[in-house]
Amino acid sequence: MKTSLKIFVLLLAVTFASCSRSNDDNVTPGDQSKQVKGDWYVSLYTDSGKDETSDFSGYNFSFIDNGSFTATTSTLSFTGNWYIGDKSGDDSPSSNKLVINITGNKQMEDVTDDWLIIKITDTEIWLKDDNAASMEEIHFTRKNQ
Repeated sequence: MKTSLKIFVLLLAVTFASCSRSNDDNVTPGDQSKQVKGDWYVSLYTDSGKDETSDFSGYNFSFIDNGSFTATTSTLSFTGNWYIGDKSGDDSPSSNKLVINITGNKQMEDVTDDWLIIKITDTEIWLKDDNAASMEEIHFTRKNQ
């Protein structure tokens, strides 16, 4: 009986050791850049736990191939830039930041940051401030094509 138990434990250990923790959802910054490009709107913006999503009502945000970033409404237009990496421009596969730089008004100041990437898919971008004390989070949802 003890031998059977030892064999079972050994097989169980081998089974767990052979399991991979890889996640097909994790993509490199180059792949993320491809997913980010396009037109988006802010579906959630919180600052210090307060929902301020309505501040972005009517805004269209465009992540453009050349690293340009635009924010437009029916009456306003702002231009900046974006990239996936860190402030020094490191775009290595280990980078987990989406950096946005744009000026013009309070909303653009709120969007400007080196955001930690929570999730990037073809339809959603979830970001949070790299400064945990600020408690800022922004979610972009892709506009219908």
